[in-house]
Amino acid sequence: MSIRLVEKPEGYFEIEPRPTSDELAAYYRDKYFASDHGGTPYAHGYTAEELEHKLLQPAETELVWARPPGRLLEVGVGEGFTLDYFLKRGWEAKGLDFTDDGVRAFFPYLSEHLMLGDAFALLDQVIAAGETFDLVVCNNVLEHVIDPMGLLQRLRAIVAPEGLVRISVPNDGSWLQDQIVQRGLADPRFWLAPPDHLNYFNTDTLPRAMAAHGWEVVDHLGEFPVDIFLLNPDNDYMRDRSKGRNCHFVRVAFEMGLWKDRSLEAVVEYRRGCARAGIGRNQTVYARPVAGAAAGRR
Repeated sequence: MSIRLVEKPEGYFEIEPRPTSDELAAYYRDKYFASDHGGTPYAHGYTAEELEHKLLQPAETELVWARPPGRLLEVGVGEGFTLDYFLKRGWEAKGLDFTDDGVRAFFPYLSEHLMLGDAFALLDQVIAAGETFDLVVCNNVLEHVIDPMGLLQRLRAIVAPEGLVRISVPNDGSWLQDQIVQRGLADPRFWLAPPDHLNYFNTDTLPRAMAAHGWEVVDHLGEFPVDIFLLNPDNDYMRDRSKGRNCHFVRVAFEMGLWKDRSLEAVVEYRRGCARAGIGRNQTVYARPVAGAAAGRR
């Protein structure tokens, strides 16, 4: 079946045709979250430095928040490093996820802090209950869902008036990726990854999508641009997947060195510069709800 990209009014792209909700649920249940078949996406080990690097994201979030602990909701908890971090710092925190496979592998106690199932249905329950949160973290979820703008609207309904949301997604269709293609170093749209990624944002379109749905972006960060390695054929991890691990270790070493030898503030400033330059394999926006903007379901 031919897959095409369709530009949406907010400027980002979606793939067409799109799976149904049932098809997508079956994909993640039977292929990605395949614990019943003896596998799990969390079955690999991490080095000590990788484990420490996983704390950089919540530490960055805490720095940007810059206020006392409050109520936190994480949408898409994964392995649980972020939720564990904030719970240990005195936050009233809970999470939503499709499965607790990840937390059972790393932080078994977190299962009691999770609501499991379809994120949209669970968020609708939270909205119906009238719950609000000071900080909502949604890392690498928006690119996966069938209705990304509907997700933004639901999040808008649960963030407190002075609260923040953290949205992190890949930076796809960037000028750097265009350069890689123009130089003949990768196939056009090599960054497409269906059915895992249904929606594609870059550093220009993500803030536009947020603004279109009642959010004011207060900070925009880009992570280490690991795709820069694709400019060197000797490091082409797309054509030779065995090279990817070492490229990843370079990213970890760079960011950990900057954090430990300089400061967390230096990491955040570096990441702000990446977003301004339109680079970073992943990008993050911190945004607050605009007073009086419409919220709720699409």
